[in-house]
Amino acid sequence: MKKRLFTALGLLIAGIAGAQTQKGNGLISGDVSISYSRADDQRGYANRNSSRSTLELTAGRFVADNWLLGGHVSGRWGSSKSENSVPVGQMPRVSNEHNSSANMYITPFVRRYWQFASVQVFAGAGLSIGVSGTRVSSQGFSGINPQLISTDQRDKVLRVGPFLEAGVNYFLTNRLALQLSVSSESLPLEVADFSTGLVYWTGTDRKVDPQQARENLQTDRGNWIVEGGFFASHTSTSGLADNLVGKSSSRSFSISPSVGYFIGKNNLLGIDIPATFSSVQYIVQNPQSSAGSSFWSVGISPYFQHYWASTRLTPYTRVGATYYTFGAKQRIEDTENVNLNAALSVGLAYMAGKRFIIETSLANASLAYSSANGPRNKDASWDATLSAGLRGNFAVRYVLTRPD
Repeated sequence: MKKRLFTALGLLIAGIAGAQTQKGNGLISGDVSISYSRADDQRGYANRNSSRSTLELTAGRFVADNWLLGGHVSGRWGSSKSENSVPVGQMPRVSNEHNSSANMYITPFVRRYWQFASVQVFAGAGLSIGVSGTRVSSQGFSGINPQLISTDQRDKVLRVGPFLEAGVNYFLTNRLALQLSVSSESLPLEVADFSTGLVYWTGTDRKVDPQQARENLQTDRGNWIVEGGFFASHTSTSGLADNLVGKSSSRSFSISPSVGYFIGKNNLLGIDIPATFSSVQYIVQNPQSSAGSSFWSVGISPYFQHYWASTRLTPYTRVGATYYTFGAKQRIEDTENVNLNAALSVGLAYMAGKRFIIETSLANASLAYSSANGPRNKDASWDATLSAGLRGNFAVRYVLTRPD
């Protein structure tokens, strides 16, 4: 009886997932991000503005069962503008520089899908066509008797090449699938890009299955989430360079502990404490001399995260703030930096088993402020970022449940 039940269940799962690749259905995935930053020398000598935008979009339609015809569009645009007040004699001279860059790739492709129970495997091929361009323009003063010098340089590149890909889909719902894929633009095949993301499936015959409420033991009050990592390295070199005999050594260490506690059902309160330290030491034997520098940072980042539903796949929101302090010591010069950050994110969480939570962010908004205070520089900068899409990174969190 159990054997028949499992066989019927397996056929049902295969039928549900296999129906996704019927003629007339389709899929869509991608993301978009916009960022802006401004940096000012608090002494009034310089300022810099920069912006950057990115777009990734993949869409396709099944022209026959298991055969998808689609296209991928990616683009990146960026620009920066700086103004520097340079003292020349008794009269300050202003120099300006403007940089801009843009690139866009359009890749039509064909994919073939194969079904294995609830998992889909696909392979595809296409043609990658890319156009990119840069422009650098500046105005400034140069020479003992300063003269105004202007430059304007533009570059354009056209690139055409093959596109090969392979991947696997695992369906979280009737409409939403987790996709892992690799792609290459060379023959023989060399993996050039590995990506993870969510894919939304379209089609008039695809109805969203309502999710059933479940216990979601992971988000019970009293549970803990303990995360983090560390990294340590040491490097030493010796020999002859620039006609000087000597050696150098460097070491670095970082640790990022994080702990969270469910203060109520679906409500997680946590804190991250990242810290890093690195140093470099140079010793020259002839003539005998030495120099070194060190860098350190420590931060504190409290956060609150709310899971919105007691279902296997549930949306969540997370708000947090971060305070960082940085320090640098180079010879006799000390510099101290401070960074403040506030962020809001919205994402999806998948409850796997009774102890794991798989999460991905769908939209993020952040605002950061940083300042540097040293003998040679007094700078302040603002950064704002907004991003949204299905091609996010995934985090796997292990939950320590409270004893019964």
